[in-house]
Amino acid sequence: MQQQFSHHWARIQQQVQTALELCRLDGLWIYSGAAQRYFLDDQTAPFKVNPHFNYIFPDPNAEQSWLFLDGKSKPKIYYFAPQDYWHCTPQPPREAFFADQFDWHILTESQQMTSYLHNPQYCAFIGNDHELAQALGFREINPKKVLNVLHFARSIKSEFEIACIYQAQRIALKGHRAAKAAFFEGKSEFDINLAYLQATEQSDNNVPYGNIVALNQHSAILHYTKLAMQPPAQRHSFLLDAGASYLGYAADITRSYAFEPKSEFAELVSRLDQLKLLIIDQLEVGFNYLGYHTQMHKWIARLLHEFDFVRLSPDDIFELGISRSFFPHGLGHLLGLQVHDVAGFQQNARGTHKAAPQDYPSLRCTRDLVEGMVLTIEPGLYFIEMLLEQWKNHPLAKQFNWQKIEQFKQFGGIRSEDNVVIRANGAENLTARAAQFG
Repeated sequence: MQQQFSHHWARIQQQVQTALELCRLDGLWIYSGAAQRYFLDDQTAPFKVNPHFNYIFPDPNAEQSWLFLDGKSKPKIYYFAPQDYWHCTPQPPREAFFADQFDWHILTESQQMTSYLHNPQYCAFIGNDHELAQALGFREINPKKVLNVLHFARSIKSEFEIACIYQAQRIALKGHRAAKAAFFEGKSEFDINLAYLQATEQSDNNVPYGNIVALNQHSAILHYTKLAMQPPAQRHSFLLDAGASYLGYAADITRSYAFEPKSEFAELVSRLDQLKLLIIDQLEVGFNYLGYHTQMHKWIARLLHEFDFVRLSPDDIFELGISRSFFPHGLGHLLGLQVHDVAGFQQNARGTHKAAPQDYPSLRCTRDLVEGMVLTIEPGLYFIEMLLEQWKNHPLAKQFNWQKIEQFKQFGGIRSEDNVVIRANGAENLTARAAQFG
């Protein structure tokens, strides 16, 4: 991994040079961030590192630390390691595989940074604390031109980043196996979540996003995170959307299960899994992501027809927009240091923006596929009362098999999600490879 990181760092140096020359700046100061206190409280929210800091210095625990880069010299790390007997403070990773790439300075008090800052008015500040940046004399705070260059670069992953995302897959899949077993043992959503966290050795505070642990009709709530304490009287279905992190890089995996393995719902789960794998097999460099999303809608329309939910032809189900009421989210999104990673709509390093089309407002990527992109592929099929209600008084209402739809509401819905990297010859399924090799 050390060699991969060296290549990763060489790419970053070039990116920083490009950004600084574009904006006529002398350097970048990147602040890792600090935990934010709750209102009128001395407790803090869980710390989340600035992803631009983590991109360069792969330590997601480095709070109140700084990086300086000029695109030419060895980067400087100002690592905050206070002496504190109240809290367990992070220790400087001086022996880590990436440590030799940096010129080290240790801060025991945050105010020490003022002695290292020289001519901040000629540099850019990258971070979320605008008041701190202004107080320190920065004029260029998160300049858009700099962020455009960095965001676009981050959307195309280095082999180091891909290796980190792959390791995150392996961790997350341990949790998915434990959660699946807990479901079939009759555990509650709360207990299934505990099984997941224990297997992945994570806490609720350091998973990359809130785990979605949904039994039965709760699967119809796309971002369900409530976690019922008691198991339902009857188990029909289980949807788990949960990930893991490795050096700050995320896995984002979803699996759906039918409690009755020979039921029609189980067959529907299997068919959606197959469609996910089929679309992954078709991913190619140079093709726009919207085309794959549209293709999945056509296949969902075919499922609605074949399973007798809607008694129209698949073409009519698609053209009339009916499939959107059963599959309301996008096919997926870019993945990396952030679960919904940056630059899904950004078409180039200049920042040209291409929004999601009106018909698919939840689509999170409008890019042409490029070698090195890492994306989620997550088709879904749900029975959501709010979205289906519009069709009940519609002239096409009689074409819906409302009795069967009502029966399937007890299952909530299905989502199947893998993480892939785009290669020159197609997509490599990182989730499938991690599942195969353990």
